[in-house]
Amino acid sequence: MRLDRYLSNRGIGTRKEVRALIKHGRVTVNDRTVLDPAYKLSDKDVVKVDGKVIDLPEKVYILFYKPAGYVTSTRDPHSETIMEFLPDIKGIFPVGRLDKDAEGLLLVTNDGEFAHRVISPRWKVEKEYVVKVEGEITEDKLEKLRRGVSLRDGFFAKAKHVEKISNDTVKIVITEGKYHQVKRMMAAVGLKTIHLKRVRIGGLRLPQEMKPGEYRFLSEEEVRQVFEGNDQKEDRTGTG
Repeated sequence: MRLDRYLSNRGIGTRKEVRALIKHGRVTVNDRTVLDPAYKLSDKDVVKVDGKVIDLPEKVYILFYKPAGYVTSTRDPHSETIMEFLPDIKGIFPVGRLDKDAEGLLLVTNDGEFAHRVISPRWKVEKEYVVKVEGEITEDKLEKLRRGVSLRDGFFAKAKHVEKISNDTVKIVITEGKYHQVKRMMAAVGLKTIHLKRVRIGGLRLPQEMKPGEYRFLSEEEVRQVFEGNDQKEDRTGTG
């Protein structure tokens, strides 16, 4: 693997930032300064930045801004997957899913227990979405979503929180994660989903400065934040 990619994959910085570190002589390989970002590493090489060994932590947690048009899967024979954007780390996988045409916050990890806690309805981790629809969002339709709607497969889906942002845009919070759940809930009250963006999981919100296709590693504090307080602060970043 290239040296700059190795450092970027380990959360040291963006490709541009780690190239600057390398060119300023702050990176060593086997205690020898390397100035070439394209330097090819072997499995046995020891990489240091400012004298500190850079290694991959046992468990990895990544915040990813999924762009529309990509499948939430590690592999797919017919479509490009989110793995096109993510670091080359063995064993990582998406936590839950976002539809191919949806965008927004997606967690990626190699920690199965963490993924189960985020996905399982038992833990009631909130997922917040901003949804643009075809049709008018009336108070009657909002109230139906609050009371709950029966989907075609018999599942009774109830929004934990729903709020009108504009005549065609709504914010909705759910704690389940059934297949196409938000779209199906909208359809159950006569609204067709045009655009879907997930902006929050638990207490972790999609950073406003992040662009589709970008990712960063989570700190231990941010990992805990996923399971902490359920923030209901208004978020209008995904209404465009």
